[in-house]
Amino acid sequence: MSAREMVMDAVRQGRLDDLPALAVADPRALRHLLALTYRPEPEMREAAGRAIAAASRHHPELVQEMARRLVWAMNDESGTHALTAPEVLRAIAEENPDLLLPLLPELLRLTADPGLHDALVGVARLVAARNRRGAAATVATALNACATRGGRT
Repeated sequence: MSAREMVMDAVRQGRLDDLPALAVADPRALRHLLALTYRPEPEMREAAGRAIAAASRHHPELVQEMARRLVWAMNDESGTHALTAPEVLRAIAEENPDLLLPLLPELLRLTADPGLHDALVGVARLVAARNRRGAAATVATALNACATRGGRT
């Protein structure tokens, strides 16, 4: 059975709790899980985000690249409607916050978008609080600068 078939089979049977194990066992499942994060059902998006985050412990390079693509998708230049991307980034921040450290400058820049602001500030604060590399001061300074420029934090 292909990775896509395994993911879709789990979804059809309502076995959303099986998705993290599928993502860890077969990194090819990640792209199919990413597609689920665009679904309208919140429980589906949340389960897919958790599965991607779980895979970050076993396939960090793949998940970090996925996170980079999600950040790009939130840019105006991308032409992509990625309002669900912060949910996935939050799940990654909860599981493996160090993966998002290289993306923090761009995430903080994107907080200027009113539709993304609150969710991305939450992701940045979570990365700052949970990482092991001391990013808290950097994030606090950046969020204060955002507030000074007229943004909300």
